[in-house]
Amino acid sequence: MNLRIGGILPCRYRNESQYRDCRRIVSAIMVAVLGVCAVAASPIILSAQSTSLANGMTSGSAESSSMSHAASESLSTGSRSADRLPPDKLPRHLWNFGRGSDKNFDDWPDNWQRRVGRRYPKYVKVAIAPKDPAAEQQLRAIDTMVIREWPRLRRHLDTLPVLPPSLADAVVDRYLKVDLDGGLVMTQSPPVKTSHVYQYRFSVKVMTHGLRHDRARAEFVFVNDDGDEVETHGTESISGTTDWTELVLDRIRAPRAATGVFVRLIVEGAEDGLEDIRGEIGFDDISIEPFPQLQLVTDHPMGIHTVGGPVDVAATVLGLPSGATQVLFRLMDVDGREITRQISDIPNTDAANVKRPASGLPAKPASGGPRGMEVHWELPDLQPGFYRVMASLQGRNLRTLATETTFAVVDPAIGQPHQGSFGWTLVESGRDMPPRELAAWLAQLGVDWVKIPCWIEPNDTATADRILDASSRLQDVGIQTIGLLDVPPESQVPLFDIRGRRDVVASQLFRDSRVWQPLLEPVMTRLTLKVKMWQLGGNQDYSFLDRSHLQESIAEIATGLQGYGQPIEVAICWPWTERDLMPSETSWNAVQRSSDPELTADELDEYLRLEELQGGSNGPRTWVVVEPIEQSRYDRNARILDLAKRMAVVRKHRVQAAFVSEPRDPERGLLNADGRPEEMLLPWRTTSLMIGDLRQMGSLRLRSKAENIVFAGANRAVVMLWSPLPCEELIYLGDQVQVVDIWGRRQPLELVEVEGQVAHRVEIGPRPIFIAGADPTLLAFRMSVEVEQEQVDSLLGQTQPVDVTFTNPTREGLGGSLSVLAPEHWSFNEPSIPWELQAGKSATLQFNLVLGNSAKVGKYEIPLRFEHQSIPSKKFTVYRDLTVGPIGLRIETETRLLADNQLRVEIEMTNDSNVTQAYDCMLFPQGGRQYQRRFITVKPGETVRREFYWDDAESLLGKTMLLRAGEQDGKRILNYEIPVRR
Repeated sequence: MNLRIGGILPCRYRNESQYRDCRRIVSAIMVAVLGVCAVAASPIILSAQSTSLANGMTSGSAESSSMSHAASESLSTGSRSADRLPPDKLPRHLWNFGRGSDKNFDDWPDNWQRRVGRRYPKYVKVAIAPKDPAAEQQLRAIDTMVIREWPRLRRHLDTLPVLPPSLADAVVDRYLKVDLDGGLVMTQSPPVKTSHVYQYRFSVKVMTHGLRHDRARAEFVFVNDDGDEVETHGTESISGTTDWTELVLDRIRAPRAATGVFVRLIVEGAEDGLEDIRGEIGFDDISIEPFPQLQLVTDHPMGIHTVGGPVDVAATVLGLPSGATQVLFRLMDVDGREITRQISDIPNTDAANVKRPASGLPAKPASGGPRGMEVHWELPDLQPGFYRVMASLQGRNLRTLATETTFAVVDPAIGQPHQGSFGWTLVESGRDMPPRELAAWLAQLGVDWVKIPCWIEPNDTATADRILDASSRLQDVGIQTIGLLDVPPESQVPLFDIRGRRDVVASQLFRDSRVWQPLLEPVMTRLTLKVKMWQLGGNQDYSFLDRSHLQESIAEIATGLQGYGQPIEVAICWPWTERDLMPSETSWNAVQRSSDPELTADELDEYLRLEELQGGSNGPRTWVVVEPIEQSRYDRNARILDLAKRMAVVRKHRVQAAFVSEPRDPERGLLNADGRPEEMLLPWRTTSLMIGDLRQMGSLRLRSKAENIVFAGANRAVVMLWSPLPCEELIYLGDQVQVVDIWGRRQPLELVEVEGQVAHRVEIGPRPIFIAGADPTLLAFRMSVEVEQEQVDSLLGQTQPVDVTFTNPTREGLGGSLSVLAPEHWSFNEPSIPWELQAGKSATLQFNLVLGNSAKVGKYEIPLRFEHQSIPSKKFTVYRDLTVGPIGLRIETETRLLADNQLRVEIEMTNDSNVTQAYDCMLFPQGGRQYQRRFITVKPGETVRREFYWDDAESLLGKTMLLRAGEQDGKRILNYEIPVRR
C-alpha cells in the first residue's frame, strides 16, 4: 500500500493497520515539526542567549589569579555601546543554559571558565544537564524521526534549513549541574558590559540536594577595563536540601570605575573545612537586568545634619526614561508617617539655566552621565530625629522607578563633651573619609572609642599616613584609637600556613614570628607613634582560646610588636562562656568579651559581676561587644530598649569600653551600606551621650512603678525611664531638668502642684527617655530614704514605732525637717521632726503610729515630706510602702456569682506564726442588709477557709463589703474591704 501524507511523505505498508499507525506517527511528527518551525521563526527562543554574553572569553579551566584578567581582555576589545543604549530599551542578559549557551554541544556553557586547583579538583563533575532526562530522551527520539524524513520534506519545501530545529533543544529546560565528590567548585561567566548610568538587578536560581557541609551561592563582580575587580556583591548561601530558590540582589549601582560585570558561581565547604562527597547543586536563570537609575542624597554625604539648618535633598536621574516629567518627593518620620511632600518638574532641556520650580531648588543637568538631571528639594527646619526621604518618577507610560535615602538631624547640645565608654569598630565605615571629617563625624555621633584595621601592605605609605592623621584628629576630639590586627592584605595570605582567607584567625597569623614580624615591622614602626593600644584578631576571634602556653605566647607577641616603636598595650578576645582566667594567668592588658547569641542585659550584668568577683581590679581591662539585636527577629521598640539596657549595664561595672562590631551590618548595624543612618543610630547616640561617662547608682522607687536607672557623675545626673504600658509620674528632680527622648529631642518638663508642692510631670512609655539636668544630691537623697518596717501590726488604738532612715550625700552639713502625712484613720503623735546631718552621715527618725478603730488592713503609700534648709530651700516628697495587717496571718478573699442569683464570699486565713489564732469574723454588706458572722480558728501552719452566701447577688455587684475580725483573747481588730465581683 502506497501512502502519501498531504502529498509530501510517501510510505509503503502491508496492511490497513500499519497504514493507520503510520498516519498517526507521521501526523505527530508533522505537528512536532510545525511546532519547532514556529519556535524557530519566533524572535524569542526559549533557550537562546544574548550574543553579547560571549565576547571572546576563553573557556576551560583557570586558576583564580588569571580569571579576572581573562575577563578584562574581552572587555577591552568589546564595544562600549552600553553608555548609549536607549533607556526605554535596556537589554536583559540571561543565562538559562539552553542550547544558546552551549553551541558546541560539549555540555559546558560557552566562554565560561572553571577554577582548577588543589581544593578545586577537576573530577568534581560540572556540566549542563536537563531537569527532566526522561522527557529529553523522548524528545530526542522524535528529533531522530524528524531528521530521517527531513530530506524528503525539503524536496517539497526548499525554504527549510538543511537540518531541522531540535525539539529537545527548544523545549527541554536545562541547568548547570554540580555532582559533589569531595571538592569545591568555582565557575565564572564572561563579562557583560555595564555603565554607571544604570542600576542593576541580579538574580540566580539555586537548587540543592543532600548537602550537609557544603553551601552554594553566587557573586556578581564588577570589573574595570583592566579586568581588576572593583566591587563584589554576594547572595546568601543555600545548603541542605532545597527546591529551586531565586536569590536576588536589587538596586545595585555600578561603580563609576566599572565597565563590566560577571557572575561567579561558588560551592564552598563548611567553616571547619569539612566538604560533602555526595550531593547535587543546580544553578539556573542567571539574570543581569539594568534599569534607569534614580539616586537620592542629602547635602551631607553621611546624612548627619545639625538642628536649625536646612536640608537639601537632591534626586539625580540617570538614563532618564521616556515619559518621565516630574519627581515626587516625600518626607517620612521614624514611624513611617508622612510629614510633607513636594512635586518638582524635570525640565525638557539640558541647559543649565533652568527656571526654578515653584518650591525647591532648580533642576539642573547632573555631571558625569548622559541624560542625567538633578532635581533639588530644600526641607525646612526639622526637629532632631531620624527621617526617610522617598523619591519617585512621575509621567506617562512609565514603569515605577523609586528610591529612598535616610538622614538624621542631631542636637549638639544634648550630652556634654566627655571621655565615655562606647565605640565602633571601623571595618569599613568611614575609612575612606578625610581624617578631619572622620573625627568630626564620629564625635558628632557620640563615639568615644574607635578600632581601626591597621594590617596594611608594608609599602602602603598613603594608608599609613591616613591612619596616623586620623588617630591624631581623633585624639584632638577626645576619641581613643585602637589598632586592629585581624586580617592581612590579600597578597600576604599565601605566606601563612592557612587554607584560605576565611580561615584567617589571630592565633594562626601570630604563630610564626619569622612570618609576621617582617610584614608588620614597617607598619608598627610608623603607627605606634600614635596608636598605643592593639587588638589581636577581630571582635569574635577566639582562636587563642586553645593555644598552649598562652600567657607566654601573648607576652612574646607583645614584645615583638612593641620592639618596632613606642611601648604598646595588647588585647585579645575571650568568650563569655569560657572560664575567666585569673590575673596571674594573663599577660595582656585588655580582653574583648563577647558571645553568640548576644547576652541579655541581665545576663551581661551577671557575667560582669562574676568577673569582678574573681579578678578584682588587678586583671586586664574589660571591653565588651554591645550592639543592637537582629532587626529580622525583634520589633523596633524591643531593639531600642534592649540596647539601652545593655549600655546601662556597662556603666554599672568596671568596663572600659563597649563596641559595635560592624556599624554597617544589615541585621545589627547603625548605618546602611552607604554609611547613612539606620533607625538604631540615634538611640545608640542618645544613650552614649547621656550616660557614657556616668556611673549607674541604682533606681528610684516611683509611684507609677515605671522602671528606671539613675546615673550620676561629679557634676551631673541622668535618669533613664521606661514602662511597658504608658504612664505618668509626678516627681520633683531639680530646678534645671529637661527630658530627652531616644531620638535626641529635648524639651523642658512641665511643672505642676501636687499636695502643696511643685513636681515635674513625666510621660513614660516603652521607649526609654532620659531626664537630664537632675540634681545629683537630690537623687542620692531620695534613693537613701527607707522605712525600716515593711509592716505594722493591726493593733487598733495602740502605739507602734515607724522608723525612717536617710543619708546626707553631700560634702557639707545638711539640715531640715521631715513630716509624715498620715492616711485616713492614722495618727502620729509627732508628725514633724527636725534633723541635722554631717556630710556622708545617716540618721533614723522614729515616728509613733496609732491606728484608729476604722483603719483597714492593706498596703499603704506613705508620703514622707522633706524640707532642706538650703539656699534656696528645697521641698519634696518621697513615697514609701507600709503594710498594715496581723503579723503572722495572711488573709485572702474571693467572691463569685452562683446560679439562682446567689453570691458566695470565701475567706481564707493562713497562720504563719507558732501560736493558734482565733477570730470572730463579721461580714457587713452595703445597703442596710444584715451582716453574717463566723468564728475561725487557725492552728500554726494551717490554712482555713470559710464561706458566706447572700441572696439577690445582683444588688451587691460592684459594691464593697467590710470584714471586721476581732482576735479572741487578743488586741487585734482587722478591718478588711472586699470588693464584690462576679
